[in-house]
Amino acid sequence: MKKIIFIFLFFEILFTGLKANAIEFNLLVLPTNLFSVCDNYFCFPEVSNIVAEDIIDNMTQYKNIHTISLAEVRKKLFQNPTLKHKTENVIGQFAKNEKIDFASLKDVTDAFGVKSALLITSYTINDKTTLRRNLWDILEVASAFGITYPFELKTSAVLTDNVNNIVMWSGKYSKEVSDSEGYYSAKNQTEAISQLEKIKEYSKNNVSQNISQNVFMRFFPREVRTFTVSKPKTEAVEEKKFIPNALDKIYDPRMLKQFNNTDTNGDIIFAL
Repeated sequence: MKKIIFIFLFFEILFTGLKANAIEFNLLVLPTNLFSVCDNYFCFPEVSNIVAEDIIDNMTQYKNIHTISLAEVRKKLFQNPTLKHKTENVIGQFAKNEKIDFASLKDVTDAFGVKSALLITSYTINDKTTLRRNLWDILEVASAFGITYPFELKTSAVLTDNVNNIVMWSGKYSKEVSDSEGYYSAKNQTEAISQLEKIKEYSKNNVSQNISQNVFMRFFPREVRTFTVSKPKTEAVEEKKFIPNALDKIYDPRMLKQFNNTDTNGDIIFAL
C-alpha cells in the first residue's frame, strides 16, 4: 500500500512540476472594427471581426496560448474611457495605413496583462481606385448602381511583441469577391446572406486558419536540428587504360545472327 502511495505522489509531483514549467502566452486580438458591433438581422459583422473571432476560436486548440473574447475586450474598454480612446487610436491608425503606435499599444496590452497583440484589418479595393472601403458598403453600392468591375478583399495581420516593441510576424491575404462574370452584388437579403456565408467560409477555412498557425509557430518555433556534413576523403583517380578487344567479352552469337538478318533500312533489335 505504501508503495502505491509513493508511486502516486511521485507522478503527481512530476506532472505538477512539468505544468509549472510549461511556457504559456497570453494574446490580445484587436480587429480594427472592434467597436462596430452588429446587433440586428439587417447588418453583417465586419470582416476583421469575423477573422478575429475565428482566430480566437482556433487558439482554443493550443493549450499554451490564451486569448480574450472580443466581448470581454469591449466590456473592459467601455469601463475605461481613457484606455478605450487609446485603443481606438491604435486600431484606427493601423486601419488607415497599417502603422503601429507601439507606445499606446503597450499601454493597452499592459492593461489586459498580456505581452503580445495581434492586429487585424480588412478592407476592399478595386483597380479603379486605391480608396479603402468596407466590404458591405461596397456590396450595397454595387447592388444599387449595378457596378460590375471586380473587387478585392484585403486582409492584413501583425503580431507584436509589446515588451520589445517589435513585429514578430505579419501576413497579407487577398481574395477576389466578384463572381466569374465580374459581379459582386445582392439584389435581396437572401443573396446578401449568401455573400456573408462566402466570407465566413473564407475566414474559417483559409485566412484565420493560416494566421493562427503562424502565430503558434512564432510562439513555439519548431526545433531546428543541425548536423555536420563530413567531406569524403579524396581518393586517387585511377587512370583509365586501353584494353584491346574489350568488346569480345560481351560477344554473343545471337547478337551477330540478329544483326546479319536485319534489313539495312530497318531498326536493329537485339532479341536476347
